[in-house]
Amino acid sequence: MSSPAPPRQIPAGVLAAANVTTLSRAVLKRDRSIPVAARIADALRAVGLAGGLPRGSVCAVIGASPVALTASLLAEANASGAWVAWCAATAPNTRALFDAGWQLDRVVCVDPQRDWVACMNACIGEFELVVTQIPSTVAPAEVRRMSTAVSRSNGVVVVIGGEAQRSVSADLEFRVERCNWSGVDDGHLSAQDMRVILGGRRVPDPCPLRVVYGSS
Repeated sequence: MSSPAPPRQIPAGVLAAANVTTLSRAVLKRDRSIPVAARIADALRAVGLAGGLPRGSVCAVIGASPVALTASLLAEANASGAWVAWCAATAPNTRALFDAGWQLDRVVCVDPQRDWVACMNACIGEFELVVTQIPSTVAPAEVRRMSTAVSRSNGVVVVIGGEAQRSVSADLEFRVERCNWSGVDDGHLSAQDMRVILGGRRVPDPCPLRVVYGSS
């Protein structure tokens, strides 16, 4: 099997021209939530949500294997047509995203460099999904302003791990409590079996969830 193509690097000036995802935003904004895999959807319904990630929300993914869980969490939406901005200094592992079912031609890597705030301001509202890591140098007040901007948009921001995410009052929190590898594919372990605790502001009683990432 050929190697997956890497995500796109955003061309200079494209965000300023606001022509990245206007079509997908117009198509998807009528939906109240962003789709997720069936097992995760069932867990969200169990806590009174609509079976998807609520639009206008901030989700935190933390714990033992946050990138793998993020890949599983957003795969359904990306495969269904949602564009994703990966706004982090470290680019995603394209093979991991490909194996999780992502369509890499709908992933745009945005290097925040030294101006995370400007990067997020440009991405929020132009992408259904924004994945980010909050630099430790960003003031809590800026993080709160980001959360307010998300609440007024039709998208979802997913904050991955790190100490700085504690400054986020996440609507949903997915905490990987335990992660075990299983399966053998060409001599390599091929699946991660994750025990996740679902919590956050919209979940009054945190509950356990099992997520399998990869092929078992």
